[in-house]
Amino acid sequence: MEFSNISKRCNGLKLKKLVDSLEPGSHVLVDSSGLKVFGKDEWHQEKHKVKAKRTWRKLHIAIDEKHQFLACKLTTKEVGDSSVLPNLLADINDVDTFMADGAYDGEPSYRVIQNKSPQATIVIPPPHNAVSNHNAIRNEHIDMIHTHGRMGWQRRVAYGLRSLVELAILRYKTIIGEER
Repeated sequence: MEFSNISKRCNGLKLKKLVDSLEPGSHVLVDSSGLKVFGKDEWHQEKHKVKAKRTWRKLHIAIDEKHQFLACKLTTKEVGDSSVLPNLLADINDVDTFMADGAYDGEPSYRVIQNKSPQATIVIPPPHNAVSNHNAIRNEHIDMIHTHGRMGWQRRVAYGLRSLVELAILRYKTIIGEER
């Protein structure tokens, strides 16, 4: 079949957008990563052997368990992970399970997630020296870690799913990054 025939027959073809055909997942997996910003000075630094003044940005992303991007924000490197969380969650409709790394551990993060979706299961690892406080969800995680160990806690809460957001960041960096 030639291109002209395909082109004529496609005029009446109804196409669905991929976004419209996929059901959103129930998990929200959040992480961030640094991105080096290349500028016009790269060539100059190489040629004249001058020190590089590197510029970095931080990419904060939220995906679901089906690898779909739910939200993303680009900030300067000085912006903390948990401070971007309200902006990330503003773009997301509903959260059944929220997973993030220890950078999001803290009362403000728990409060933002619970305000967005009170029924959400929150999985954020507390630090090794964490002590119980007035947050019941965090206390459950601390008690479970004391009882079963950190690896046992990870298995019980399916923390391994969080590796999907790491994979999404790797894919993004592979697409926009330098060729090796």
